[in-house]
Amino acid sequence: MKVGVISYLLRHHELPAAMEFLQDIGFSRVELDYRHADGLCDYHEVDASGAAHARQICERYGIAPMAYCVGGLNQNHLPHLRNVFEFARGLGVEVITGLLDPEIMAETDALCQEYGIYYAIENHRGNVFEAGDTILEALEGCSQYLGANVDTGHFIAAGLVPVDEVRKLEGRIYHVHFKDSDQRQPLGFGTADLPAVMAELKRQRYDRLLSVEHYEYRDIDDETLRTGLIQALAYVEELDRKTG
Repeated sequence: MKVGVISYLLRHHELPAAMEFLQDIGFSRVELDYRHADGLCDYHEVDASGAAHARQICERYGIAPMAYCVGGLNQNHLPHLRNVFEFARGLGVEVITGLLDPEIMAETDALCQEYGIYYAIENHRGNVFEAGDTILEALEGCSQYLGANVDTGHFIAAGLVPVDEVRKLEGRIYHVHFKDSDQRQPLGFGTADLPAVMAELKRQRYDRLLSVEHYEYRDIDDETLRTGLIQALAYVEELDRKTG
């Protein structure tokens, strides 16, 4: 299991400051979000060479980019769809994550196959892809490059049991957002059965990135986030050890 964190939690920082923050608290892998304050990760403006520069910045702080989060894509993003894949290729990642409008799945799948890069569709409360079943239905007829980004917190918010949804999606899980039901509490103190999710991912031999995405609320300050992410990293690593 590869444990990391999504840099969305630090999007208010410029990229170097965000990576220094993560280095200081012990993370070595990141799911790089496109929304950093300096724009260095924004696929709307930055090409593949700029993405390679963003990777160099991460690596300067001992952080390896493992996935690229674009938030979500719909028909309005079609003019920039190829930019997404150019950035991901320049960044050197195998997986793009985010919401995805069913109406552009075909175009996204075609680019996935062209670039050899996976797109992991995130489940989200209130979205068409709220549950594992709807994701699986939409994936019928698509290439293996399209799959799921399971978000444990959004399964809970939608009234679903995360481990059951993870079990349904076996073989098509390309990324994980790991968080609990109450993000103002330490990871593991909510109602999501995170040990069960971890055990199920291990049973499925999931070997891609598991991104901590806990403490995702607007008014959090950096010191609270720092303390929380130190606890979250220790919690996930202990779960990883306990589940073999």
